[in-house]
Amino acid sequence: MASSNRTKLLSATAYVQMANSSRQMVASPPPRQHFLFVTDPIQSHVNSARRLAARVAAAMPNARVTFSTAVSCHRVMFPHLKSPDGEVLQGVVSYIPYSDGFDGGFNPEVHGGADAYWPRARAVGSETLCAVVALLAGRGRPVTRVVYTALVGWVPDVVCAQGVSVALYWAKPATAFAVYHHYFHGHAELLAACASDPSPDAAVRLPGLAPLKRDALPSFASMASPGKRHYLTLGMLRDLFSALDEHGSTVLVDTFDALEPDALRAVPQLDVVAVGPVAAGEPRKRCVDLLLARDAKACMEWLDTKPPRSVVYASFGSILSVSKRQEEEMRRGLDATGRPYLWVARRITNGGGGDGERARVVEWCDQRRVLSHPAVGCFVTHCRWDSTLESLTGGVPMVAVPRWADQTTVAALVEESAGLGVRARVDAEGVMSRGELQRCVEIVMGGADGAAVSVREWAERWARLAEAAVSAGGTSERNLRAFASEA
Repeated sequence: MASSNRTKLLSATAYVQMANSSRQMVASPPPRQHFLFVTDPIQSHVNSARRLAARVAAAMPNARVTFSTAVSCHRVMFPHLKSPDGEVLQGVVSYIPYSDGFDGGFNPEVHGGADAYWPRARAVGSETLCAVVALLAGRGRPVTRVVYTALVGWVPDVVCAQGVSVALYWAKPATAFAVYHHYFHGHAELLAACASDPSPDAAVRLPGLAPLKRDALPSFASMASPGKRHYLTLGMLRDLFSALDEHGSTVLVDTFDALEPDALRAVPQLDVVAVGPVAAGEPRKRCVDLLLARDAKACMEWLDTKPPRSVVYASFGSILSVSKRQEEEMRRGLDATGRPYLWVARRITNGGGGDGERARVVEWCDQRRVLSHPAVGCFVTHCRWDSTLESLTGGVPMVAVPRWADQTTVAALVEESAGLGVRARVDAEGVMSRGELQRCVEIVMGGADGAAVSVREWAERWARLAEAAVSAGGTSERNLRAFASEA
């Protein structure tokens, strides 16, 4: 751990000794409930966890809520702090960072790939998070419960040793959670066999779940052996589920009962509860865009000039880049639809589709505001779960183009379970052709009858159900209040 971090945070041991000394001197009443949320610095995880933290604070006005992410992300959220790593009070939530060993941000070209990030993040993060917990105790605010996200699965080992209970926040579908749990609990061979079955009708039956087709399973085939691009992800998931087995835990899922009723009950060994969609009805001020959406205002002004349900919005996220061929097929496909489109393409190399009356190509935008704008008629998406829920809560139909991991599971939910859109076909290289994009957009945005009408009706229905779930007395609101009120 860098010496600068040692000077900024007193050691965990020192703080624990201070706390023990204070308890010996004065008998104090039971501590006020204090929730500590811990997440990695990935934008989608930070935003989702912040939304949940704000909801817990609203459900328990007398409780304390603190949010902790890596120093690099904390500095982006609060760029004008005199002490860039200091604690911040924003509304009813306090923010205090831990160090993941990359305080200036992780750069794969400089530091190496994920293989270099995660081991160091776990080692340094374990030490500095321990110090954060002790620091809060030393300030008279002992943590009583920690809520952590999937990519910081080392958190239970740190805080449970200090007698603090934990809960996992799973910001993905409950179906994916159940599939992963079954994979690590005796069904790996069954899932691997289905994933490698060449039959298009291949399906697998897992306890508590409806049959899942091969193309609805997470991409285990690209994760299951050393040397594969995402092999490390599977190892991290294995550690996560081992921690759940060891420590036992409540699992808070960003979904709602009406959307995934079977999956939420498919792992009876754990207390799996729906608390989402956390984005539904959520004020914009709770979010942070780590990519600094410079074009947000211009995008909204451009959308204001377009008729209702006329615009195709396309984005494949902020982490994985698309191939040059996919970029070209996307550009030509969007042009071929004959509809106005807003395309988020962070690494455009061929100029995109221009920037004018019918087409706007930007590096980033305020996606939640875009998906809630009445001009947007469909969302071409890679099916990251938070983006999918933002589209669902906005009542926007989807063209699903999953790329890896559980995005395939999300795509199946979008098309088959929820009727919210259509899944695009891709070729052997994973590329969606221009003609396929045009076909899919027409299905979800077509005329006044047929499939498009059904998709729009389902989209509007799911938006209402999502809003009801998080409103007062709704299923997710009751679940979250019950969790927050536990001693």
